[in-house]
Parts: sequence; C-alpha cells; structure tokens
Amino acid sequence: MGIEIGQRIPDFTLSDFSGQSVTLSKTFPKKAAVLWLTNLCESCEEKISLLQGVHETRGDHVGIFALSTLGEDRATPKRILQTHRMTFPLLMDPQDWVGKELKLEHPAGACPMYNLLILDRTGCVKFRHHLSAIGDKKFLDLLHSI
Repeated sequence: MGIEIGQRIPDFTLSDFSGQSVTLSKTFPKKAAVLWLTNLCESCEEKISLLQGVHETRGDHVGIFALSTLGEDRATPKRILQTHRMTFPLLMDPQDWVGKELKLEHPAGACPMYNLLILDRTGCVKFRHHLSAIGDKKFLDLLHSI
C-alpha cells in the first residue's frame, strides 16, 4: 500500500520543467506541503485550478509540488503549464523515483492510487488520497486543519 500516514518521506531533489533543481527540504513551507504524483491525466488535470488557488492564497504556509511521472514526455507537462498557468513547481520524475521510494505502485500510464500526499512541516504524511477523487471542500478543510 505504500507510505502510511504518520511516516516521514525521504528528502529528494528533482529538476523542475526548466531544469532547475528543487530539493523538498530546502523549499519546505512553514506549515504543510502537498505532493501530487501524476501522469497529468484528464481527471487530475481538472484539479489543477484547486492546487493553483491554494498556491496563490496560502503559498506562504502551504507548498504545492507536482511530480510528473510521464517518463521522458515533455510535451504534456509543457501544455499543462501553459494552459493552466501553473506557478507552483512541476518536478520531472521520469523514472518515478519518488513513487518507487514511497512504494506507491501503479500500472504504467496511470497515476498512483495514492497520488496526493499532505505532509506536515516535519515531512510526515498526514493524509493520502487520489486527487481526482477528493472533493474541493474536503481538501481545503484538511489543509486548514494542519
């Protein structure tokens, strides 16, 4: 089932779409972080505006990090960034290192079952779910409770 609630995730460094290295611990927010491991499928893409809204309104307290598990495909992330005007980091994880490290197994071409992780300031998992299966209000309420 992968990483469990209460477990700390290992620190990692990935490159964002522009090639700049991002280390989770060095960019960790004051209160919480949201990790979204995705192949940028249509159902998850519909939730980008929710994540962007949190980034714009609560970015000083909550860090949003998207991790692309699309392998070497750069066309889809580029389209997503341009279409949705994402300003939170889209990290490239072509080998799905984070998903494998966290034991979030998933079939090729699909997002992990638990592709949304909410972490506290120490890097411990407080919540895990699939982004496209959580209601906006529940997601926002969870962030407010951390």
